Amino acid sequence: MYQRIETESVAASGGEDDLLTAGEVAALLRMTAAWVYSETRSNRIPHLRLGRYVRYRRSTMIRWMSELEATPDCGKAGGPRAG
Repeated sequence: MYQRIETESVAASGGEDDLLTAGEVAALLRMTAAWVYSETRSNRIPHLRLGRYVRYRRSTMIRWMSELEATPDCGKAGGPRAG
């Protein structure tokens, strides 16, 4: 139905700026799609809202992961939990 249109920048970059679905991001991060949706709703993961749809730019996700790795408290989500 839709035809992919490649611009020179996308073709030259090897598809780094592809828009991904939550399922594709989940596969990239080795997480579940439910986790990706939850993080998106909480605005803890970079995303684009296109009307009722949500997409994720591949290059932004890779940069976001690199920034997380460089952060001293990598992997900590929201501090201690009561329990």
